[in-house]
Amino acid sequence: MAEIEDIRYLKKAIANSRKSFEEGRFPAGGIVVKGGEILASEVNVPYPGLFHADSKAVTTAFNKVGSLKGATLYVGLESCLMCISVAYWSGLRRVVYAVPKSKVSGDYYETHKETGELIDNFNEPIERIHISELEDEAIAIVREWEKKYLLK
Repeated sequence: MAEIEDIRYLKKAIANSRKSFEEGRFPAGGIVVKGGEILASEVNVPYPGLFHADSKAVTTAFNKVGSLKGATLYVGLESCLMCISVAYWSGLRRVVYAVPKSKVSGDYYETHKETGELIDNFNEPIERIHISELEDEAIAIVREWEKKYLLK
């Protein structure tokens, strides 16, 4: 069973995914929490854009407080390699997500390899926590986005 606090914050990240979709963007949302304080809450940037919601939230939080050691990144979709790398270099070592990469198109990522396979060789481990109880809610937003923008 997932921790109540993790579920609460992950629901906020999923709400950001919904907001991103409603604004016509890819349905991704991210928040960074440290010591019970939400340091950043972000949606995806318009395409094409350098930042995804995850990396944007991490960068915003890092610019606010510096090192994110002890912080957690909450995202609806499992982070891509770019976003997990930004999180790593910020000092963040914990990511909580609802939808694993394997449940959506690999084309939404830089590679079809699993994120864990890519980051297992980082110098310090990143704890990745999948909260399956929220998977259906989060993936439904992705499916709505696909129906609206990809399956025309």
